[in-house]
Amino acid sequence: MASDIFPVTMPKWGIEMTEGTVTQWNFKEGERVAKGDNLLDVETEKIVNSVESPSSGLLRRVLAPAGDTYPVGALIAVFADAAVTDAAIDAFVASFKAASVSFEPAAATGNGAAAAPLASAPSPALAESAELRVSPIARALAQRLGIDVSQVTGTGRNGRVSKEDVEAFAATRAAVAAPTGTESTPQQPAERLRLSGTRATIARRLLESTQSIPHYHLQADVEVGALLQRKSALCAASGVRVTLNDLLLRACALALMRHPHLNAQLVGEELLVFGHADIAIAVTSEAGLVAPIVRRVEEKTPVEIARATAALGARAAQGTLTRADLAGGTFTLSNLGMHGVARFDAIINPPQVAILAAGTAEERMVVRAGAAAVARMMTLTLSADHRVIDGALGAAFLATLGGFIAAAESL
Repeated sequence: MASDIFPVTMPKWGIEMTEGTVTQWNFKEGERVAKGDNLLDVETEKIVNSVESPSSGLLRRVLAPAGDTYPVGALIAVFADAAVTDAAIDAFVASFKAASVSFEPAAATGNGAAAAPLASAPSPALAESAELRVSPIARALAQRLGIDVSQVTGTGRNGRVSKEDVEAFAATRAAVAAPTGTESTPQQPAERLRLSGTRATIARRLLESTQSIPHYHLQADVEVGALLQRKSALCAASGVRVTLNDLLLRACALALMRHPHLNAQLVGEELLVFGHADIAIAVTSEAGLVAPIVRRVEEKTPVEIARATAALGARAAQGTLTRADLAGGTFTLSNLGMHGVARFDAIINPPQVAILAAGTAEERMVVRAGAAAVARMMTLTLSADHRVIDGALGAAFLATLGGFIAAAESL
């Protein structure tokens, strides 16, 4: 009977993906699904992807409610023939061991299937361990809050405990523990807003980055008068709106070619060093912060870079960025200068190992030949992963970058 049961797991799209958030199921339990149908939508890397059904079958069990986040390979649904009993499906779910699988055509299954059917019978011990159903994000939250998850009442299917159940338990516990009296009554929030799937993904990735990557920061003040003149000349000659950020991208790419260990990704214990600068640019959209990628920047002219960044910005505003637009970056440039921010520290986007933060170009007093002068200056802050990039290497990169900026005509 187990051979009539087929698992659907959280797919893996690219080496950077470790988890996905279910945003919507397009079929209900008991409905028949045809091969190629959009079975569900999964949010990852701040965009939503449709997951196509790898084969036809009857959707017997949905294990991943919309809004919950699951690691790659986790069981999220079960296909089974109508003759298969609920007890058999329960046993199958209890014995399932997560594996890294993919809906991509090149997946290990070879034919695009979600996973091969499992024929092994479940053990009683595994069946007992499935009695308490807890979503991964709920379990992680309970651990952070010091909550015994077995005390939380689940409101999901078969008593499944969700993140909201843990939050409700924590709020109740805090209210009970709070002292009585008017003066000590905590203020109630004016509004409760649940984080969107995109915002929750951003929050998790930033927390992961700050907790797992030993950041250090190096600052350099660079004069950008020549860069601004070069920008004006390019705009006039081409009729294309070339921005200061486009020229910074070009300068970063050339500097990365001189210092390739910053143009890299750290995956496990391997540093993947790339021959082309695929630079992500931080862009704000309605869904939150996204970082689409300009490919092979070192091979592009400033005008070509300008066209590429404008197209990516437009797609970000329209919410039409694809996985291909966001996956595989080797370095990131974040520029808040247009918002009047003088300097800031940016958070590395893993598995990348460095990110450059650019502040506003502003007039500052400088000293030249012992005399005060006014110059257009910008503060650049490099955030680097100390596990693979030493301070001297980071400093050398900034020095090379500053040289390209000073020699703006060469860009």
